Amino acid sequence: MKKDSDERILEFIELSRLYDRYGGLLSEKSKKIVESYVVYDMSLGETAAETGLSRQGVRDVLIRSHEKLKKIDEVLKLVDGYDLINDALDKIEKELLSLENNYIKRTLSGSGNYKSDEELSGIDISEIKERIEEIRKIIS
Repeated sequence: MKKDSDERILEFIELSRLYDRYGGLLSEKSKKIVESYVVYDMSLGETAAETGLSRQGVRDVLIRSHEKLKKIDEVLKLVDGYDLINDALDKIEKELLSLENNYIKRTLSGSGNYKSDEELSGIDISEIKERIEEIRKIIS
């Protein structure tokens, strides 16, 4: 039973991510049903009552919509692409933090005066972080 529950959670997450990227490509009816389920966390029964469909009808629309969104993503591959970009940005932020911490440690200990320290002191790390956040906003 646990596996079944875990699979449903993974499917819900996948549907949420796909809807986030491609939901605009669904029909209005499908959009409303997927949005009720994913965004507003409504049950199948609640969504059925709101849309005038049966619970099974809502489930069928969700399944068809999920399949349609998966097929779209198989072609466009935006979800994985955005994940790769976010992973790369995470690594850049981690490296920046490490550089910043090492620079501060060397400066405080008086063991600076390295060429790399001079180069780092001219870099505006906060501006780089701002650019990273701008990229994250663009791709979200």
